[in-house]
Amino acid sequence: MNSITLKPEFNELYNLNEFILNELPEENLQVNLIVEEILSNIINYSKTDFITVNVEFNTPILTLEFIDNGIEFNPLTKESPKLPDNIDEAQIGGLGIFLTKQMADGISYDYLNSENHLKITKRVE
Repeated sequence: MNSITLKPEFNELYNLNEFILNELPEENLQVNLIVEEILSNIINYSKTDFITVNVEFNTPILTLEFIDNGIEFNPLTKESPKLPDNIDEAQIGGLGIFLTKQMADGISYDYLNSENHLKITKRVE
């Protein structure tokens, strides 16, 4: 498993995407979206000092583990939002965790040693 530690800043998304792409045979848009949504939520809401991401790819399963020392938050307990009936009723925000849950093949959360540990598995082919 390879790891990268990032500052809680949006410009780190590029570094993280490049790091993950080094593990994969090719870019995967669903992985990119999952990474962007999780990183954005951690940066916007956790008040963390750092974000460590562990990455492991055992064909065809990609495992991503996001670790931060911010406010304890289990995204698995967040209720799914009410989806709009059409695009005109859609509002910005609130769908990131929902979309991540839909696209991931597995997701788990633990709070250990005052740190959030969010592990996501995704089949990548």
